[in-house]
Amino acid sequence: MKNPDKIPENRKILAVDDTPDNLFLLEAILSDEPNYHLSCAENGQLAIEAVKQSPPDLILLDVMMPGMNGYEVTRQIRQDPNLPYIPILLVTAHEQISERQGLELGADGLVHKPFDIDLLLERIEDLLGCDCVTASYANA
Repeated sequence: MKNPDKIPENRKILAVDDTPDNLFLLEAILSDEPNYHLSCAENGQLAIEAVKQSPPDLILLDVMMPGMNGYEVTRQIRQDPNLPYIPILLVTAHEQISERQGLELGADGLVHKPFDIDLLLERIEDLLGCDCVTASYANA
């Protein structure tokens, strides 16, 4: 992490992926970051339930999952008026999925697997450390 002072303490991150190894990798990457508290969901439905029960500060969301994919999870979260604005960083192994597609669906960014760890941490820091997205959404 470039600037730990930029991120308030105990930011909650929800990682959503149907592959346990990917969740384990995210846990390993983020376990060294003192300001992050990671929770995990193994599918889209569990993610929606977790978000409604205790909204995280950021969602790391796999795009391709069986049942409810990341696009549908994003759509449902964005359409729920009872939820606060939560930044969503889409995660995908499919190179043909562009960041523009993710942004059009309501996500705040996209990273490709396998992860460039420094890039992933930078994107997380940018989304958690800047209230500009939340502020602009609240004023819309």
